[in-house]
Amino acid sequence: MEATKILPVLKKKLAFLSGGKDRRSGLILTIPLCTEQTSMEELSATLDYLLGIPSEKCKARGFTVIVDGRKSQWNIVKTVVLMLQNVIPAEVSLVCVVKPDEFWDKKVTHFCFWKEKDRLGFEVILVSANKLTRYIEPCQLTDEFGGSLVYDHLDWLNKRLVFEKFTKESTSLLDELTGINENEKGSQAEKDRYFVSLSPGHELLSELQQRRFNGSEGGGGGTAWSPMDDELLAQPQVMKLLDSLREQYTKYQEVCRQRSKRSQLEEIQTKVMQVVNWLEGPGTEQLRTQWGIGDSIRASQALQQKHEEIESQHSEWFAVYVELNQQIAALLSAGDEEDLMELKGLQQQLSDVCYRQASQLEFRQNVLQSAHEFHMTAQDVRFNTIR
Repeated sequence: MEATKILPVLKKKLAFLSGGKDRRSGLILTIPLCTEQTSMEELSATLDYLLGIPSEKCKARGFTVIVDGRKSQWNIVKTVVLMLQNVIPAEVSLVCVVKPDEFWDKKVTHFCFWKEKDRLGFEVILVSANKLTRYIEPCQLTDEFGGSLVYDHLDWLNKRLVFEKFTKESTSLLDELTGINENEKGSQAEKDRYFVSLSPGHELLSELQQRRFNGSEGGGGGTAWSPMDDELLAQPQVMKLLDSLREQYTKYQEVCRQRSKRSQLEEIQTKVMQVVNWLEGPGTEQLRTQWGIGDSIRASQALQQKHEEIESQHSEWFAVYVELNQQIAALLSAGDEEDLMELKGLQQQLSDVCYRQASQLEFRQNVLQSAHEFHMTAQDVRFNTIR
């Protein structure tokens, strides 16, 4: 049951767990009856919610129930006491009914509880507020019973709401992160949700730990810490959820890192193949069709100009090669061992094709340069012969 579903009822403080303990270390459950008619349905819902908070280990120690009947009528007190056997059977060890100064008919009340003792399964005692310390230590009683234990119901309720909201959202996020980690998928949205969910958990844990520190030192002006706060204010659950979130998020970050690395490898592989395919395809075809040397100076110059155009196109792809080579070198220096072979293979393939094509361009350039020089020499010879 979530607090938000019965929030108006919980605000009425029909019952509460103050954090106090009896001498057997069992929790103290207080039911402060008032002059107004108490709704048994609302009280039952409140008890159901409160009893869902402590751990099973804590419940096994049993409860001491304080029914404060000083402002109520006997028939209502009797109804509440009898009701306890249905709400928390076998978990109640002792019920202390705090009687008013103007006591009900002692004979009637004594006879009633004596009559129901075997059926109830727990002991019921009638006691005045100032005698309650015979059964419970003063430091475990709240101020309305003359004790020193500080309990702020609204503060406790607000923290329960924060805790339940944090639990619900973080559990949902944990399920999503687990699924993401298993399927190796994710997005920035999950990262944002992680930080949004983590923040209130840290704030709640920090406040609980600070209250515990201040309370244990006996100072500070805030709400004091009681020994059962760990169970009632859910500090262990918050810590466990935070640890689980960190663990799953660490795995999620590794999934994102691996995905980013694969994406980089795929992108580099695509670009490498683009360079290789162009150089071995259109680039090679350009050189293959340009095989002549021309029959004159003008013809050789025209071929040289065409070759420069081819070189210019190749230069654009060689620039891509230089950039890719730098990226691959960076990945090789920081890459995992499993990626080294693939990266080195890509780097070698790219280098082989680029160097081969560059060699062919240089060879063609040298041939055209030699042809131009030949035509220049031939022209000089013809000119000198005519003279």
